[in-house]
Amino acid sequence: MDMFSGGFQRIESAMVAREKMQGSITSNIANADTPNYQADKRNFTDFLAEQNRQNSTSRADTTHRMHIENTSSTRLSSGIFHQDSARKMDGNSVDVQTEMARMSENQLMHELSMRLLKGKLGGLLNAIKEGRR
Repeated sequence: MDMFSGGFQRIESAMVAREKMQGSITSNIANADTPNYQADKRNFTDFLAEQNRQNSTSRADTTHRMHIENTSSTRLSSGIFHQDSARKMDGNSVDVQTEMARMSENQLMHELSMRLLKGKLGGLLNAIKEGRR
């Protein structure tokens, strides 16, 4: 059994994707008053897929037969949260309230990823400490 089993690589890919998503959201907010600016509406799945293409060794596969398969469909997330907002008179498509909500969600998910990483590292630390005895 591999001690790391790809878990660290998956968490790393998720955290990099969260960082890229945060950059996209902050760029949208910063350009909220820029005429004709088109908001970047990519979601976490898009950034994770991009990260996985760049890092072909980490894959987001299911680890149990009852897990939901990773699909390219955004059917679950696109219906309510990522609706296209009406453009303002200046052609800008940024809705600041929507972007702030996306930023809050992204921050919470980043914190969850950090807790998962902390748990994995804590498990390794316990194994090292017990190995000394």
